[in-house]
Amino acid sequence: MGITFDTNFIIDLLRSDRLAVAKAKEIEARGDTRFLTAPVLYEITAGLLFARSRSEAAAFRAFASRLTVLPFDESSSVKAAEIRAELMRLGRSKGHLDTMIAGIVIQGGHTLVTRDRDLTDISQAVGLTVEGY
Repeated sequence: MGITFDTNFIIDLLRSDRLAVAKAKEIEARGDTRFLTAPVLYEITAGLLFARSRSEAAAFRAFASRLTVLPFDESSSVKAAEIRAELMRLGRSKGHLDTMIAGIVIQGGHTLVTRDRDLTDISQAVGLTVEGY
């Protein structure tokens, strides 16, 4: 088990948001193993390539190099499909990337650090464990 970082947390941390920095220090002090999902890696990298922000790209690469990247593999894709189906039954469908992230995190038995409302909504519907900041 460990802590997995969502896109908004990483962006906030790279931009020195005080709440994100405080949460990162708390996680560091607890000694939790830290992870990044492949969809979050994709999402942030695409945004940085679009923005052509070399300084943020370098900061992100340095940060990401200290984390283990969790793949969107067969078991997490099945879990994401189960989540999506349940959300659709509940009339609370969310975006594919958020559903993929949730599938990876739940499949690994991790906690997701986020303040994304869609992921918080997913957590309430399907038992994704979320820590806000």
